[in-house]
Amino acid sequence: MKKQTYRLPKTKVGERSFKKIIRAGRLLYAKDGYQSTSINNIIAKAKVAAGTFYIYFDNKLALYMYLLEEYRVKIRQASTNAIEGLTSRYDIEKAGLKAFITYVKKDPLAYKIVWESLFVDYTIFMNYYKSFAESYLYHLKSAVQSGELRDDIDLKTVSYVLMGISNFVGLQVIFNQESDDIDIDYVVEESMKILKNGMFK
Repeated sequence: MKKQTYRLPKTKVGERSFKKIIRAGRLLYAKDGYQSTSINNIIAKAKVAAGTFYIYFDNKLALYMYLLEEYRVKIRQASTNAIEGLTSRYDIEKAGLKAFITYVKKDPLAYKIVWESLFVDYTIFMNYYKSFAESYLYHLKSAVQSGELRDDIDLKTVSYVLMGISNFVGLQVIFNQESDDIDIDYVVEESMKILKNGMFK
């Protein structure tokens, strides 16, 4: 796929317009889907001129890719912040799981934007999750070498299992609109029971 280009604003005025476009794109892609959203829809929602859109984005795919990358970075950063100072893989998985669920509880549009990639372009969807899996795989190898994880299970499969748990346990929390921090702690503890008896020695 051809690289989709976006350009960051250089002025305070530009930054305000840029944020309006980002906000409008996020809401429309999540509500109506990528295919049903036009640049005109985004411009109208953002209340900016057509020319303003093209200052920052080549096309609507460039805007989508910006949003997807933004979520990828923010989700990883939330996890990185949560596991700072932890050394046990068990504690890292637990803190990372809670960080992800807490993040998507606060911003449930993350699911819609990320999964919309499946309908935008399968390669985008595949690469998004493959990049997470590769990062997981790197850290899981260290945990096997230290003796904390079992050495008789395929770590690539484990990485996808862990992503699956995060994604769908996160949905469990989001589907319960009244869920709070106590509910998040509960589902994290229950998930860790399964992991403790499955992948940890």
